[in-house]
Amino acid sequence: MITKKDCIIYRHNLKNIPIYYGRGIVKNLPLYLNKLNFDKIAVITDLNVKKHLGRELKEAISEQNYRFFTIPAGEKYKGIDTYKRIVNLLFDWKITKNSVIIAFGGGVVGNLAGFLASTIYRGIKLVHIPTTIISQADSSIGGKQAINTPYGKNTIGSIYEPEFVITDFNFLKTLPKREVKCGVAESIKHALCQDEILLKRLSRKGKSLGVISKLIEDTIKLKIRLFELDEKGVNESNIFIYGHEIGRVIESISKGKLTHGEAISIGMCCSARLSNSLGHLSDRDLIRHFTVLKKWGLPTRIPKNISVKDISQGLESGGKLVNSKIQIILLENIGLPAKTNGIIGNIVKKNDLLICLKNCY
Repeated sequence: MITKKDCIIYRHNLKNIPIYYGRGIVKNLPLYLNKLNFDKIAVITDLNVKKHLGRELKEAISEQNYRFFTIPAGEKYKGIDTYKRIVNLLFDWKITKNSVIIAFGGGVVGNLAGFLASTIYRGIKLVHIPTTIISQADSSIGGKQAINTPYGKNTIGSIYEPEFVITDFNFLKTLPKREVKCGVAESIKHALCQDEILLKRLSRKGKSLGVISKLIEDTIKLKIRLFELDEKGVNESNIFIYGHEIGRVIESISKGKLTHGEAISIGMCCSARLSNSLGHLSDRDLIRHFTVLKKWGLPTRIPKNISVKDISQGLESGGKLVNSKIQIILLENIGLPAKTNGIIGNIVKKNDLLICLKNCY
């Protein structure tokens, strides 16, 4: 990781990717685009982002040959039908191997646009301009691109890195309060697993744009640190799924009533309780999970309308619960994941998991 003023350069899959960050920096997009050789720009976005933020991007690329391709907002539009529709529109527009796709939006748009870029002509240039906390701090980094199918979320995908990322914190001004707190959930995850000092800051500071911006910057650096360790064979990226094994199932069962961040918040509390019940995490560190998540207005308990049986069946159908055992990320302490034979992750018996889940309501 190379950190310069307003830029972090990280290396992933043998490619150097700059992340330009700051307030109002989308205006610098032409400078960054000039480093690429391209003929036209396809902007993939959703209707909400285009309505509230589209003007700023149009001004930045006004001298380029560009076109906006929009989808409705929402996870349900990140599927094969949407993919087919946008692909047809792009080819009708005569997109070429030398074109650039700009992903302009949150995680749904970023995933869809990234998958489009990775599959058209076996890969064309991609630029991420994330507009939500979770996409700025997490989903735009690491190259994971995917769409949904009737068989589940992100069941078709690829690993495909952008040419660069522009993280403009001013875009966060239009976010609803619920989106703000849900986006912070992934940053809390990194703090719980990697950085106790960051957790202390999250537990006491306010929620201004300045605080959020610094939080995103710190989270980006923590995530990149995991990539660097993984290149050395440390397997630290297992940390990414802390709270997600159970959280994703809860999110799916809720059928849209819980956001990803809310479900992952509950999932982290479940994983923390399991860590504690198995003799890893202390009572004090367990309480710290609940304290920081509640401070940000995030849920910490499984909704009563979601049963332990529902979660168990979801884990089994998703391939997480196999032969009455689950491989799950647990914590020894704040900032220290538990390991098995030097690898982050633990094998837990189904019965121990179910007993723990019953205490998570």
